Amino acid sequence: MHGRVKVQTTAEQEALKKKERAEKLSRYRIGMSIVFKKRNDKIYDEELMMVTERMVKQNPDIYTLWNIRREAFTNNDWDENLLEEYYQNELRLTEDCLKQNPKSYWVWYQRIWIMNHLVNCDWKRELMLCTKYLNLDDRNFHCWNYREFVVQKAQISPEEEFEFATSKILNNFSNYSSWHYRSLLLSKIFHNSDQNNINEKKKQELDLVMNATFTDPSDTSAWFYQRWLLDTHECLPILSQALIQDNNVILFANKNILAESICLQINNENENIQWKSLYETKISKLWFGKFKKQLNEAKSVQIEIEGILYPLLCVNQKWIYRKRKYKSCSNKDQLLEQLSSYKQLVEMEPNNKWGYLTSILLMRKIDFIQFYENILTNLNVLVNIDSLRSNYYKDLRSKYIIEYKISELWNIEEDQETEIEIDLSGLNLTTLSNNEYLSFFEQINLSANYLSHSLNQLSLLQSCKKLSLSSNQMENLKEFPMLQNLEVLSLRNNKLNNLEEILQLLTKHKLKLLDLRENPICNLKELENSIIQINPDLQLYVE
Repeated sequence: MHGRVKVQTTAEQEALKKKERAEKLSRYRIGMSIVFKKRNDKIYDEELMMVTERMVKQNPDIYTLWNIRREAFTNNDWDENLLEEYYQNELRLTEDCLKQNPKSYWVWYQRIWIMNHLVNCDWKRELMLCTKYLNLDDRNFHCWNYREFVVQKAQISPEEEFEFATSKILNNFSNYSSWHYRSLLLSKIFHNSDQNNINEKKKQELDLVMNATFTDPSDTSAWFYQRWLLDTHECLPILSQALIQDNNVILFANKNILAESICLQINNENENIQWKSLYETKISKLWFGKFKKQLNEAKSVQIEIEGILYPLLCVNQKWIYRKRKYKSCSNKDQLLEQLSSYKQLVEMEPNNKWGYLTSILLMRKIDFIQFYENILTNLNVLVNIDSLRSNYYKDLRSKYIIEYKISELWNIEEDQETEIEIDLSGLNLTTLSNNEYLSFFEQINLSANYLSHSLNQLSLLQSCKKLSLSSNQMENLKEFPMLQNLEVLSLRNNKLNNLEEILQLLTKHKLKLLDLRENPICNLKELENSIIQINPDLQLYVE
Protein backbone atom coordinates (compact mmCIF):
# COMPACT_ATOMS: atom_id res chain seq x y z
CA MET A 1 0.00 0.00 0.00
CA HIS A 2 3.01 2.27 0.33
CA GLY A 3 3.66 4.74 -2.50
CA ARG A 4 0.01 4.94 -3.61
CA VAL A 5 -1.85 8.26 -3.71
CA LYS A 6 -4.70 8.33 -1.27
CA VAL A 7 -8.01 8.79 -3.10
CA GLN A 8 -10.45 10.99 -1.24
CA THR A 9 -13.97 9.73 -0.76
CA THR A 10 -16.94 11.58 -2.21
CA ALA A 11 -17.84 12.89 1.23
CA GLU A 12 -14.29 14.17 1.79
CA GLN A 13 -14.27 15.86 -1.62
CA GLU A 14 -17.60 17.54 -0.92
CA ALA A 15 -16.42 18.72 2.50
CA LEU A 16 -13.25 20.17 0.96
CA LYS A 17 -15.23 22.00 -1.73
CA LYS A 18 -17.62 23.33 0.88
CA LYS A 19 -14.70 24.65 2.91
CA GLU A 20 -13.18 26.31 -0.18
CA ARG A 21 -16.51 27.94 -1.07
CA ALA A 22 -16.89 29.24 2.48
CA GLU A 23 -13.39 30.72 2.44
CA LYS A 24 -14.00 32.28 -0.98
CA LEU A 25 -17.31 33.75 0.19
CA SER A 26 -15.64 35.13 3.33
CA ARG A 27 -12.90 36.82 1.27
CA TYR A 28 -15.56 38.22 -1.10
CA ARG A 29 -17.59 39.70 1.78
CA ILE A 30 -14.51 41.23 3.38
CA GLY A 31 -13.40 42.69 0.06
CA MET A 32 -16.83 44.12 -0.75
CA SER A 33 -17.16 45.67 2.71
CA ILE A 34 -13.82 47.44 2.23
CA VAL A 35 -14.78 48.63 -1.24
CA PHE A 36 -18.22 49.93 -0.26
CA LYS A 37 -16.92 51.68 2.85
CA LYS A 38 -14.26 53.49 0.85
CA ARG A 39 -16.79 54.35 -1.81
CA ASN A 40 -19.20 55.80 0.76
CA ASP A 41 -16.34 57.80 2.26
CA LYS A 42 -15.21 58.84 -1.26
CA ILE A 43 -11.74 57.44 -0.63
CA TYR A 44 -10.43 56.26 -3.99
CA ASP A 45 -6.92 55.30 -2.90
CA GLU A 46 -4.35 52.65 -3.79
CA GLU A 47 -5.92 50.07 -1.47
CA LEU A 48 -9.28 50.40 -3.22
CA MET A 49 -7.63 49.82 -6.61
CA MET A 50 -5.71 46.79 -5.32
CA VAL A 51 -8.74 45.18 -3.68
CA THR A 52 -11.02 45.67 -6.70
CA GLU A 53 -8.27 44.42 -9.03
CA ARG A 54 -7.85 41.24 -7.03
CA MET A 55 -11.63 40.65 -6.98
CA VAL A 56 -12.29 41.21 -10.70
CA LYS A 57 -9.47 38.82 -11.53
CA GLN A 58 -11.37 36.19 -9.57
CA ASN A 59 -14.73 37.14 -11.10
CA PRO A 60 -14.69 39.61 -14.03
CA ASP A 61 -18.50 39.82 -14.18
CA ILE A 62 -19.03 41.79 -10.95
CA TYR A 63 -19.90 44.96 -12.87
CA THR A 64 -20.21 47.07 -9.71
CA LEU A 65 -16.46 46.76 -9.19
CA TRP A 66 -15.75 48.04 -12.70
CA ASN A 67 -18.11 50.97 -12.04
CA ILE A 68 -16.20 51.81 -8.87
CA ARG A 69 -12.85 51.61 -10.67
CA ARG A 70 -14.15 54.13 -13.24
CA GLU A 71 -15.25 56.37 -10.36
CA ALA A 72 -11.69 56.19 -9.03
CA PHE A 73 -10.33 57.37 -12.38
CA THR A 74 -12.70 60.32 -12.53
CA ASN A 75 -12.49 61.37 -8.87
CA ASN A 76 -8.71 61.28 -8.36
CA ASP A 77 -6.54 64.26 -9.11
CA TRP A 78 -3.69 62.25 -10.63
CA ASP A 79 -1.11 63.97 -12.80
CA GLU A 80 -0.99 63.04 -16.49
CA ASN A 81 1.91 60.59 -16.20
CA LEU A 82 0.39 58.71 -13.26
CA LEU A 83 -3.03 58.68 -14.93
CA GLU A 84 -1.49 57.26 -18.10
CA GLU A 85 0.20 54.57 -16.00
CA TYR A 86 -3.11 53.62 -14.40
CA TYR A 87 -4.83 53.50 -17.80
CA GLN A 88 -2.15 51.16 -19.16
CA ASN A 89 -2.49 48.98 -16.08
CA GLU A 90 -6.24 48.86 -16.64
CA LEU A 91 -5.69 47.62 -20.20
CA ARG A 92 -3.46 44.83 -18.87
CA LEU A 93 -6.06 44.01 -16.23
CA THR A 94 -8.89 43.74 -18.73
CA GLU A 95 -6.72 41.56 -20.96
CA ASP A 96 -6.04 39.23 -18.03
CA CYS A 97 -9.76 39.09 -17.28
CA LEU A 98 -10.59 38.32 -20.92
CA LYS A 99 -8.34 35.27 -20.72
CA GLN A 100 -10.65 34.03 -17.98
CA ASN A 101 -13.91 35.04 -19.69
CA PRO A 102 -13.58 36.21 -23.33
CA LYS A 103 -17.32 36.96 -23.47
CA SER A 104 -17.60 39.20 -20.45
CA TYR A 105 -19.66 42.22 -21.47
CA TRP A 106 -18.36 44.29 -18.55
CA VAL A 107 -14.70 43.72 -19.35
CA TRP A 108 -15.10 44.71 -23.00
CA TYR A 109 -17.05 47.79 -21.93
CA GLN A 110 -14.32 48.72 -19.46
CA ARG A 111 -11.77 48.47 -22.25
CA ILE A 112 -13.87 50.75 -24.48
CA TRP A 113 -14.09 53.28 -21.64
CA ILE A 114 -10.33 53.25 -21.12
CA MET A 115 -9.57 53.59 -24.85
CA ASN A 116 -11.90 56.58 -25.01
CA HIS A 117 -9.85 58.29 -22.28
CA LEU A 118 -6.35 57.43 -23.41
CA VAL A 119 -4.45 60.20 -25.17
CA ASN A 120 -2.29 57.91 -27.31
CA CYS A 121 -4.04 54.74 -28.41
CA ASP A 122 -2.39 51.83 -30.18
CA TRP A 123 -5.32 50.92 -32.45
CA LYS A 124 -3.22 48.47 -34.44
CA ARG A 125 -2.61 46.46 -31.28
CA GLU A 126 -6.33 46.55 -30.46
CA LEU A 127 -7.14 45.16 -33.89
CA MET A 128 -4.62 42.37 -33.32
CA LEU A 129 -6.26 41.65 -29.95
CA CYS A 130 -9.68 41.38 -31.62
CA THR A 131 -8.29 39.09 -34.32
CA LYS A 132 -6.72 36.90 -31.64
CA TYR A 133 -9.99 36.40 -29.77
CA LEU A 134 -12.03 35.96 -32.95
CA ASN A 135 -9.61 33.25 -34.04
CA LEU A 136 -10.29 31.51 -30.74
CA ASP A 137 -14.07 31.94 -31.06
CA ASP A 138 -15.45 33.61 -34.19
CA ARG A 139 -18.91 33.84 -32.60
CA ASN A 140 -17.82 36.13 -29.79
CA PHE A 141 -20.21 38.98 -30.54
CA HIS A 142 -18.77 41.02 -27.63
CA CYS A 143 -15.46 41.03 -29.45
CA TRP A 144 -17.16 41.85 -32.77
CA ASN A 145 -18.80 44.81 -31.07
CA TYR A 146 -15.45 45.98 -29.72
CA ARG A 147 -13.84 45.54 -33.13
CA GLU A 148 -16.51 47.78 -34.67
CA PHE A 149 -15.57 50.44 -32.10
CA VAL A 150 -11.85 50.06 -32.85
CA VAL A 151 -12.37 50.18 -36.62
CA GLN A 152 -14.33 53.41 -36.28
CA LYS A 153 -11.69 55.01 -34.05
CA ALA A 154 -8.83 53.85 -36.27
CA GLN A 155 -10.68 55.25 -39.32
CA ILE A 156 -10.43 52.00 -41.24
CA SER A 157 -12.62 52.10 -44.34
CA PRO A 158 -15.66 49.79 -44.57
CA GLU A 159 -14.19 48.35 -47.78
CA GLU A 160 -10.98 47.31 -46.01
CA GLU A 161 -12.81 45.83 -43.05
CA PHE A 162 -15.18 44.09 -45.46
CA GLU A 163 -12.27 41.95 -46.60
CA PHE A 164 -11.65 40.82 -43.02
CA ALA A 165 -15.32 39.84 -42.64
CA THR A 166 -15.07 37.89 -45.92
CA SER A 167 -12.10 35.91 -44.66
CA LYS A 168 -13.95 34.96 -41.46
CA ILE A 169 -17.03 33.84 -43.41
CA LEU A 170 -15.00 31.79 -45.90
CA ASN A 171 -13.34 30.15 -42.93
CA ASN A 172 -16.72 29.28 -41.39
CA PHE A 173 -20.02 29.71 -43.24
CA SER A 174 -21.82 29.04 -39.95
CA ASN A 175 -20.45 32.20 -38.34
CA TYR A 176 -23.61 34.21 -37.66
CA SER A 177 -21.66 37.05 -36.02
CA SER A 178 -19.56 37.48 -39.18
CA TRP A 179 -22.63 37.61 -41.39
CA HIS A 180 -24.20 40.22 -39.13
CA TYR A 181 -21.01 42.28 -39.04
CA ARG A 182 -20.85 42.00 -42.83
CA SER A 183 -24.37 43.43 -43.15
CA LEU A 184 -23.35 46.47 -41.07
CA LEU A 185 -20.33 47.08 -43.29
CA LEU A 186 -22.32 46.57 -46.47
CA SER A 187 -24.89 49.13 -45.34
CA LYS A 188 -22.10 51.69 -44.92
CA ILE A 189 -20.68 50.82 -48.34
CA PHE A 190 -24.13 51.12 -49.94
CA HIS A 191 -24.65 54.52 -48.32
CA ASN A 192 -21.86 56.02 -50.43
CA SER A 193 -22.55 54.05 -53.64
CA ASP A 194 -24.77 54.62 -56.66
CA GLN A 195 -27.52 52.14 -57.52
CA ASN A 196 -25.48 50.35 -60.18
CA ASN A 197 -22.68 49.61 -57.71
CA ILE A 198 -25.22 48.51 -55.10
CA ASN A 199 -26.88 46.14 -57.57
CA GLU A 200 -23.54 44.65 -58.62
CA LYS A 201 -22.43 44.17 -55.02
CA LYS A 202 -25.71 42.50 -54.11
CA LYS A 203 -25.30 40.08 -57.03
CA GLN A 204 -21.91 39.06 -55.68
CA GLU A 205 -23.32 38.65 -52.16
CA LEU A 206 -26.22 36.53 -53.41
CA ASP A 207 -23.77 34.15 -55.08
CA LEU A 208 -21.71 33.92 -51.90
CA VAL A 209 -24.67 33.31 -49.65
CA MET A 210 -26.16 30.67 -51.95
CA ASN A 211 -22.88 28.73 -51.78
CA ALA A 212 -23.12 28.95 -48.01
CA THR A 213 -26.73 27.72 -47.86
CA PHE A 214 -25.92 24.73 -50.07
CA THR A 215 -22.81 23.90 -48.02
CA ASP A 216 -24.93 23.45 -44.89
CA PRO A 217 -28.69 23.77 -45.63
CA SER A 218 -29.62 23.26 -41.98
CA ASP A 219 -27.51 26.15 -40.65
CA THR A 220 -29.48 29.37 -40.13
CA SER A 221 -26.66 31.92 -40.35
CA ALA A 222 -26.48 32.34 -44.13
CA TRP A 223 -30.25 32.02 -44.56
CA PHE A 224 -30.83 35.02 -42.27
CA TYR A 225 -28.24 37.05 -44.14
CA GLN A 226 -29.91 36.23 -47.43
CA ARG A 227 -33.28 37.41 -46.10
CA TRP A 228 -31.66 40.69 -45.13
CA LEU A 229 -29.99 40.95 -48.53
CA LEU A 230 -33.23 40.45 -50.47
CA ASP A 231 -35.06 43.02 -48.40
CA THR A 232 -32.60 45.89 -48.11
CA HIS A 233 -31.60 49.04 -50.00
CA GLU A 234 -34.51 49.22 -52.40
CA CYS A 235 -34.70 52.41 -54.44
CA LEU A 236 -38.32 53.15 -53.62
CA PRO A 237 -39.88 56.61 -53.30
CA ILE A 238 -40.46 57.52 -49.66
CA LEU A 239 -44.15 58.24 -50.21
CA SER A 240 -46.18 55.18 -51.15
CA GLN A 241 -49.76 56.48 -50.96
CA ALA A 242 -51.59 59.64 -49.91
CA LEU A 243 -55.23 60.73 -49.82
CA ILE A 244 -56.64 64.18 -49.07
CA GLN A 245 -60.40 64.52 -48.60
CA ASP A 246 -62.56 66.93 -46.59
CA ASN A 247 -59.62 68.66 -44.89
CA ASN A 248 -58.20 65.31 -43.80
CA VAL A 249 -54.98 63.80 -45.08
CA ILE A 250 -53.63 60.26 -44.79
CA LEU A 251 -50.21 59.25 -46.00
CA PHE A 252 -48.29 56.00 -45.97
CA ALA A 253 -44.51 55.95 -46.43
CA ASN A 254 -42.16 53.12 -47.34
CA LYS A 255 -40.12 53.78 -44.21
CA ASN A 256 -40.54 55.29 -40.77
CA ILE A 257 -40.46 59.10 -40.91
CA LEU A 258 -40.77 61.99 -38.48
CA ALA A 259 -43.77 64.30 -38.59
CA GLU A 260 -41.35 67.23 -38.82
CA SER A 261 -40.10 65.92 -42.17
CA ILE A 262 -43.60 66.12 -43.77
CA CYS A 263 -44.94 69.28 -45.42
CA LEU A 264 -48.26 69.72 -47.26
CA GLN A 265 -48.21 72.43 -49.94
CA ILE A 266 -51.42 73.84 -51.41
CA ASN A 267 -50.88 76.18 -54.36
CA ASN A 268 -47.16 76.19 -53.43
CA GLU A 269 -47.89 77.46 -49.91
CA ASN A 270 -47.07 75.41 -46.81
CA GLU A 271 -50.13 74.37 -44.82
CA ASN A 272 -50.06 74.13 -41.03
CA ILE A 273 -50.97 70.56 -40.05
CA GLN A 274 -51.02 68.70 -36.76
CA TRP A 275 -49.80 65.24 -37.68
CA LYS A 276 -50.79 62.21 -35.63
CA SER A 277 -49.36 58.71 -35.91
CA LEU A 278 -51.46 55.62 -35.41
CA TYR A 279 -49.95 54.63 -32.07
CA GLU A 280 -48.83 58.09 -30.86
CA THR A 281 -45.20 57.37 -31.81
CA LYS A 282 -42.64 59.97 -32.90
CA ILE A 283 -41.74 58.04 -36.04
CA SER A 284 -44.19 56.08 -38.17
CA LYS A 285 -44.97 54.91 -41.68
CA LEU A 286 -48.62 55.92 -41.36
CA TRP A 287 -49.64 59.52 -40.56
CA PHE A 288 -53.00 61.31 -40.22
CA GLY A 289 -53.48 65.05 -40.34
CA LYS A 290 -56.12 67.84 -40.42
CA PHE A 291 -55.92 71.31 -41.96
CA LYS A 292 -58.21 74.34 -42.31
CA LYS A 293 -57.77 75.59 -45.89
CA GLN A 294 -60.51 74.71 -48.37
CA LEU A 295 -59.44 72.77 -51.47
CA ASN A 296 -62.23 73.99 -53.78
CA GLU A 297 -59.93 76.40 -55.59
CA ALA A 298 -56.71 74.44 -55.21
CA LYS A 299 -54.75 74.21 -58.46
CA SER A 300 -51.86 72.16 -57.12
CA VAL A 301 -51.34 70.01 -54.06
CA GLN A 302 -48.10 68.28 -53.21
CA ILE A 303 -46.46 66.61 -50.25
CA GLU A 304 -42.83 67.18 -49.40
CA ILE A 305 -40.99 64.50 -47.39
CA GLU A 306 -37.33 64.91 -46.50
CA GLY A 307 -36.89 67.49 -49.26
CA ILE A 308 -38.55 65.43 -52.04
CA LEU A 309 -41.79 66.68 -53.65
CA TYR A 310 -44.66 64.32 -54.55
CA PRO A 311 -47.44 65.92 -56.67
CA LEU A 312 -51.01 64.72 -56.00
CA LEU A 313 -53.73 64.16 -58.61
CA CYS A 314 -57.27 65.50 -58.19
CA VAL A 315 -59.86 62.71 -58.68
CA ASN A 316 -63.56 63.23 -57.87
CA GLN A 317 -62.84 66.01 -55.35
CA LYS A 318 -60.08 63.95 -53.76
CA TRP A 319 -56.36 64.50 -54.06
CA ILE A 320 -54.45 61.22 -54.31
CA TYR A 321 -50.95 59.88 -54.72
CA ARG A 322 -50.22 56.22 -55.22
CA LYS A 323 -47.13 54.34 -56.31
CA ARG A 324 -48.94 51.31 -57.65
CA LYS A 325 -46.56 49.63 -60.09
CA TYR A 326 -44.31 46.76 -59.03
CA LYS A 327 -40.84 47.61 -60.28
CA SER A 328 -38.96 44.80 -62.00
CA CYS A 329 -35.78 43.81 -60.13
CA SER A 330 -32.46 44.55 -61.80
CA ASN A 331 -31.05 41.02 -61.34
CA LYS A 332 -34.11 39.02 -62.35
CA ASP A 333 -32.12 36.35 -64.23
CA GLN A 334 -29.88 35.71 -61.22
CA LEU A 335 -32.86 35.43 -58.86
CA LEU A 336 -34.65 33.05 -61.24
CA GLU A 337 -31.53 30.87 -61.30
CA GLN A 338 -31.40 30.87 -57.52
CA LEU A 339 -35.11 30.05 -57.34
CA SER A 340 -34.50 27.05 -59.58
CA SER A 341 -31.59 25.93 -57.39
CA TYR A 342 -33.65 26.13 -54.20
CA LYS A 343 -36.45 24.14 -55.82
CA GLN A 344 -33.87 21.41 -56.39
CA LEU A 345 -32.73 21.74 -52.79
CA VAL A 346 -36.22 21.16 -51.35
CA GLU A 347 -36.66 18.20 -53.67
CA MET A 348 -33.55 16.66 -52.12
CA GLU A 349 -34.46 17.84 -48.60
CA PRO A 350 -38.28 18.12 -48.50
CA ASN A 351 -38.28 19.15 -44.81
CA ASN A 352 -35.87 22.06 -45.19
CA LYS A 353 -38.03 25.04 -44.20
CA TRP A 354 -35.37 27.58 -45.19
CA GLY A 355 -35.44 26.45 -48.81
CA TYR A 356 -39.21 26.97 -48.99
CA LEU A 357 -39.13 30.29 -47.14
CA THR A 358 -36.29 31.68 -49.25
CA SER A 359 -38.10 30.56 -52.41
CA ILE A 360 -41.08 32.62 -51.24
CA LEU A 361 -38.90 35.68 -50.77
CA LEU A 362 -37.29 35.17 -54.19
CA MET A 363 -40.67 34.80 -55.94
CA ARG A 364 -41.96 37.89 -54.17
CA LYS A 365 -38.88 39.79 -55.29
CA ILE A 366 -39.02 38.60 -58.93
CA ASP A 367 -42.75 39.04 -59.59
CA PHE A 368 -45.23 38.87 -56.73
CA ILE A 369 -48.29 38.76 -58.98
CA GLN A 370 -46.95 36.07 -61.30
CA PHE A 371 -45.83 33.75 -58.47
CA TYR A 372 -48.71 34.46 -56.11
CA GLU A 373 -50.23 30.97 -56.20
CA ASN A 374 -46.80 29.33 -55.80
CA ILE A 375 -46.12 31.54 -52.78
CA LEU A 376 -49.34 30.37 -51.10
CA THR A 377 -48.49 26.75 -51.91
CA ASN A 378 -45.09 27.10 -50.26
CA LEU A 379 -46.66 28.68 -47.19
CA ASN A 380 -49.07 25.76 -46.86
CA VAL A 381 -46.12 23.35 -47.03
CA LEU A 382 -44.34 25.34 -44.30
CA VAL A 383 -47.38 25.12 -42.03
CA ASN A 384 -47.12 21.33 -42.23
CA ILE A 385 -43.33 20.82 -41.99
CA ASP A 386 -42.71 23.53 -39.37
CA SER A 387 -45.79 23.24 -37.19
CA LEU A 388 -44.19 25.09 -34.24
CA ARG A 389 -44.24 28.27 -36.36
CA SER A 390 -47.51 27.60 -38.17
CA ASN A 391 -49.12 30.77 -36.82
CA TYR A 392 -46.27 32.84 -38.28
CA TYR A 393 -46.79 31.30 -41.72
CA LYS A 394 -50.55 31.80 -41.50
CA ASP A 395 -50.03 35.46 -40.62
CA LEU A 396 -47.56 35.82 -43.51
CA ARG A 397 -50.12 34.21 -45.80
CA SER A 398 -52.74 36.74 -44.65
CA LYS A 399 -50.36 39.62 -45.35
CA TYR A 400 -49.68 38.42 -48.89
CA ILE A 401 -53.35 37.74 -49.64
CA ILE A 402 -54.33 41.28 -48.67
CA GLU A 403 -51.49 42.75 -50.72
CA TYR A 404 -52.59 40.69 -53.72
CA LYS A 405 -56.24 41.75 -53.39
CA ILE A 406 -55.19 45.41 -53.19
CA SER A 407 -52.94 45.03 -56.24
CA GLU A 408 -55.90 43.51 -58.14
CA LEU A 409 -57.94 46.63 -57.40
CA TRP A 410 -55.09 48.86 -58.51
CA ASN A 411 -54.69 47.00 -61.79
CA ILE A 412 -58.32 47.44 -62.82
CA GLU A 413 -58.69 51.05 -61.69
CA GLU A 414 -58.73 53.78 -64.27
CA ASP A 415 -56.53 56.83 -63.73
CA GLN A 416 -59.58 58.94 -62.91
CA GLU A 417 -61.03 56.52 -60.35
CA THR A 418 -60.12 55.40 -56.86
CA GLU A 419 -61.62 52.41 -55.06
CA ILE A 420 -63.12 52.93 -51.61
CA GLU A 421 -64.38 49.35 -51.09
CA ILE A 422 -62.53 46.07 -50.69
CA ASP A 423 -63.89 42.55 -50.14
CA LEU A 424 -61.61 40.35 -48.02
CA SER A 425 -64.27 37.88 -46.87
CA GLY A 426 -63.77 34.13 -46.65
CA LEU A 427 -59.97 34.23 -47.08
CA ASN A 428 -59.00 32.59 -43.76
CA LEU A 429 -57.18 35.76 -42.67
CA THR A 430 -55.54 35.65 -39.25
CA THR A 431 -54.04 39.15 -39.11
CA LEU A 432 -54.17 42.62 -40.65
CA SER A 433 -50.68 43.51 -39.48
CA ASN A 434 -48.38 45.44 -41.82
CA ASN A 435 -51.13 46.21 -44.32
CA GLU A 436 -51.41 49.97 -43.87
CA TYR A 437 -52.96 50.32 -47.32
CA LEU A 438 -56.25 49.29 -45.69
CA SER A 439 -56.27 52.71 -44.01
CA PHE A 440 -57.45 54.26 -47.28
CA PHE A 441 -60.69 52.20 -47.75
CA GLU A 442 -64.13 53.33 -46.56
CA GLN A 443 -65.93 49.98 -46.92
CA ILE A 444 -64.20 46.76 -45.82
CA ASN A 445 -65.67 43.27 -45.70
CA LEU A 446 -63.69 41.02 -43.33
CA SER A 447 -66.40 38.44 -42.71
CA ALA A 448 -65.72 34.69 -42.51
CA ASN A 449 -62.11 34.98 -41.34
CA TYR A 450 -60.20 34.27 -38.12
CA LEU A 451 -59.59 37.75 -36.72
CA SER A 452 -60.93 37.24 -33.19
CA HIS A 453 -57.43 37.70 -31.72
CA SER A 454 -56.47 40.61 -33.99
CA LEU A 455 -59.12 43.20 -33.14
CA ASN A 456 -56.50 45.71 -31.98
CA GLN A 457 -55.16 45.77 -35.57
CA LEU A 458 -58.46 47.25 -36.73
CA SER A 459 -57.02 50.58 -35.60
CA LEU A 460 -55.56 50.76 -39.13
CA LEU A 461 -59.06 51.33 -40.49
CA GLN A 462 -59.43 54.99 -39.56
CA SER A 463 -61.13 55.87 -42.88
CA CYS A 464 -63.58 52.97 -42.67
CA LYS A 465 -67.29 53.85 -42.56
CA LYS A 466 -68.75 50.41 -43.21
CA LEU A 467 -67.15 47.33 -41.66
CA SER A 468 -68.20 43.67 -41.57
CA LEU A 469 -66.71 41.29 -39.01
CA SER A 470 -69.39 38.63 -39.32
CA SER A 471 -68.41 34.98 -38.73
CA ASN A 472 -65.02 35.60 -37.13
CA GLN A 473 -65.59 33.45 -34.02
CA MET A 474 -65.27 36.52 -31.79
CA GLU A 475 -66.02 35.91 -28.11
CA ASN A 476 -65.43 39.48 -26.90
CA LEU A 477 -64.74 43.05 -28.04
CA LYS A 478 -62.16 43.97 -25.43
CA GLU A 479 -59.53 45.10 -27.95
CA PHE A 480 -61.86 46.76 -30.42
CA PRO A 481 -60.25 50.16 -31.16
CA MET A 482 -61.77 53.58 -31.68
CA LEU A 483 -62.63 54.08 -35.39
CA GLN A 484 -63.62 57.72 -35.72
CA ASN A 485 -65.50 57.41 -39.05
CA LEU A 486 -67.30 54.10 -38.45
CA GLU A 487 -71.04 54.23 -39.19
CA VAL A 488 -72.10 50.68 -40.11
CA LEU A 489 -70.84 47.59 -38.27
CA SER A 490 -71.79 43.94 -38.72
CA LEU A 491 -70.90 41.52 -35.92
CA ARG A 492 -73.30 38.83 -37.08
CA ASN A 493 -72.72 35.13 -36.34
CA ASN A 494 -70.07 35.42 -33.63
CA LYS A 495 -69.98 34.34 -29.96
CA LEU A 496 -70.57 37.68 -28.26
CA ASN A 497 -72.37 37.55 -24.90
CA ASN A 498 -71.16 40.60 -22.94
CA LEU A 499 -73.65 43.48 -22.89
CA GLU A 500 -71.22 45.91 -21.28
CA GLU A 501 -68.77 45.53 -24.19
CA ILE A 502 -71.52 46.27 -26.70
CA LEU A 503 -72.56 49.38 -24.80
CA GLN A 504 -68.96 50.61 -24.58
CA LEU A 505 -68.64 50.13 -28.33
CA LEU A 506 -71.73 52.27 -28.90
CA THR A 507 -70.50 54.93 -26.50
CA LYS A 508 -67.25 55.31 -28.45
CA HIS A 509 -68.79 55.31 -31.93
CA LYS A 510 -71.63 57.18 -33.60
CA LEU A 511 -73.04 54.17 -35.39
CA LYS A 512 -76.04 54.32 -37.70
CA LEU A 513 -76.42 50.54 -38.05
CA LEU A 514 -75.35 47.58 -35.90
CA ASP A 515 -75.97 43.93 -36.81
CA LEU A 516 -75.78 41.53 -33.84
CA ARG A 517 -77.82 38.64 -35.24
CA GLU A 518 -76.80 35.06 -34.42
CA ASN A 519 -74.89 35.99 -31.26
CA PRO A 520 -75.69 34.60 -27.77
CA ILE A 521 -76.21 38.16 -26.52
CA CYS A 522 -79.37 38.44 -28.60
CA ASN A 523 -81.10 36.26 -26.00
CA LEU A 524 -80.81 39.02 -23.37
CA LYS A 525 -84.17 40.71 -22.79
CA GLU A 526 -82.61 44.01 -21.75
CA LEU A 527 -80.38 44.21 -24.85
CA GLU A 528 -82.55 46.46 -27.04
CA ASN A 529 -83.62 48.81 -24.22
CA SER A 530 -80.03 49.26 -23.05
CA ILE A 531 -78.87 50.08 -26.59
CA ILE A 532 -81.73 52.51 -27.23
CA GLN A 533 -80.79 54.50 -24.12
CA ILE A 534 -77.32 55.13 -25.58
CA ASN A 535 -78.25 55.54 -29.25
CA PRO A 536 -82.01 55.88 -29.87
CA ASP A 537 -81.51 56.47 -33.62
CA LEU A 538 -79.49 53.31 -34.17
CA GLN A 539 -80.77 50.80 -36.71
CA LEU A 540 -80.34 47.54 -34.79
CA TYR A 541 -80.59 43.98 -36.06
CA VAL A 542 -80.90 41.30 -33.38
CA GLU A 543 -83.20 38.73 -34.99
